[in-house]
Amino acid sequence: MNYHIKSLCHQGAIRDNNEDAISYGVHQELDVAWMLIADGMGGHNAGEVASAMLVEHVKHAWGKVSITNQANWLTWITEQLNTANLNILKQAKNTMSQQGMGTTGVLMVIENNKCHLGWVGDSRAYTLKGKVLMQETVDHTMLQELIDKGAISAASAKNSKAKNLLSQAIGVREKISVDTVTVEIKNGDTIMLSTDGLHDYLTGQEISHYLSEFSTGKDVCHDMIYRAMAQNSRDNLTVGLINLAM
Repeated sequence: MNYHIKSLCHQGAIRDNNEDAISYGVHQELDVAWMLIADGMGGHNAGEVASAMLVEHVKHAWGKVSITNQANWLTWITEQLNTANLNILKQAKNTMSQQGMGTTGVLMVIENNKCHLGWVGDSRAYTLKGKVLMQETVDHTMLQELIDKGAISAASAKNSKAKNLLSQAIGVREKISVDTVTVEIKNGDTIMLSTDGLHDYLTGQEISHYLSEFSTGKDVCHDMIYRAMAQNSRDNLTVGLINLAM
């Protein structure tokens, strides 16, 4: 399978540093692709430390994947996010200026027409299949918990000033609950990973349009970033796109 991959990680117009991170790769022998996106949080620039630690841990773990020790990918994803959580928490406890740091994380592995996803926080994964756009992840936010309980409507939550208050993040507590899902994909489908600085400022119609353009070979990452900034995004912005071609 051929993977057409593009990404962009942008500081944005307001922030004085970039706490987002993204990394990806393709294991040629296994014909498996992976991508990780992270949105750091915490004062004194510690958020960028947390997101970088998550990325570096996954890159190191990926380097150990081989034909002889192929993993159950959902188990592998869960293990990496849990291990990174403890590593970040340990460093935060031992470094005064980094106490309270954490990061969101969405880790994806694509193999044999299956997209395996695991996540913590409110960074997201979307798929575009034909003309149908689907958000494949569910935000770990306090508002999402209220929506799930029926205490507030999704429409009301969209306009809430507290919509990005996380219910959990990587590196903040000793135990996290990693959500996972496997999505069937096929030739021509596109997968997007993004941080909230991007997807909170684009409509579903706009995301669908950009992903359709990407499937034709156009690099739309800059267009997506600058559209979100024009819509008053005040955060760092990151997008990663993968289109499948046989």
